[in-house]
Amino acid sequence: METVIEQNGGQEEVTKPLSEDQQLGENGLDGIGGAEVGANGDLADAGSKGTTAVNVSRIARMPVEREAMRYNGNHRQRGHCLVFNHRIFDRHTGLGERNGTDKDRDQVQNLFEKLGFKVKVCNNFSVAEIKVVIQDMAFGTDHTDCDMLVVVFMSHGEQDILWGRDGHIKADFLFESFQGDQCKSLAGKPKLFFIQACRGEGLDAGVTLVRARPSDETDSGYLSYKIPETADFLICWSTVPGHFSWRNTTNGSWFIQSLVHVLSTEYTHEDLLSMMINVNRYMIVNFESNCPSQPHMHGKKQAASIVATLMRKVYLTPKY
Repeated sequence: METVIEQNGGQEEVTKPLSEDQQLGENGLDGIGGAEVGANGDLADAGSKGTTAVNVSRIARMPVEREAMRYNGNHRQRGHCLVFNHRIFDRHTGLGERNGTDKDRDQVQNLFEKLGFKVKVCNNFSVAEIKVVIQDMAFGTDHTDCDMLVVVFMSHGEQDILWGRDGHIKADFLFESFQGDQCKSLAGKPKLFFIQACRGEGLDAGVTLVRARPSDETDSGYLSYKIPETADFLICWSTVPGHFSWRNTTNGSWFIQSLVHVLSTEYTHEDLLSMMINVNRYMIVNFESNCPSQPHMHGKKQAASIVATLMRKVYLTPKY
């Protein structure tokens, strides 16, 4: 669950989510074996014999040359963007309203429409509805003419789980259906995920840095090549594992504010991974909790966690 900042006479007050025990008490319900060495010295887990035969069901169209330094951005469409925005939750979950998230939703929708994506917004979806949308995007949508996919998920969260309106799902569910062996028309293309949610209850007090002294200042000849099923993902979490994620009830979350600011100003000339580093820096430098009435929550910082299996640079420069 996120840490919420509420405006109060110019200062920000934080409403800390109840612990699981408190929620249960007050709200009722809340909430390997050996290895074999191949001829080339590579290790393979015992029980999975290597073979040179090609499994036709695991073949997908090559969207870019093997040695290309950037992903192909010349398809007819930029791609689809799903935005899951959760503000309210069923009473039995014991979860509070996420005030400020609608501001995030609007900013994200405007950003990705500006970047050329076809955006679908899903407000306060149940777990079953989330699963239907994800599976339809993975298995019922043809991405052949698309450059990439974007999924934005904003909700309460805990370590490895994300909340829908009426329950939670494993975070991995968002990603697994888009792996190269599952969604063939996205194989070899970027799959980009931006997740605004808590991942635990840890708080980051930060470290003050002090200046030591004033003076411190292609190869196109391949007909085919193999990539991992898990390649081409960029998963950007608003916070690191085990920590809170901060959200202002008026301006929205720190992470989404930073994401929108940086991508809006840099997308014409920077690659996405470089921009995400800049998003992290912008959030770290410009945001700090201000709630002196709750000393244990005051003066805290937040760092995003960026996990990438990308093998090329992603550019979002205008198509036309």
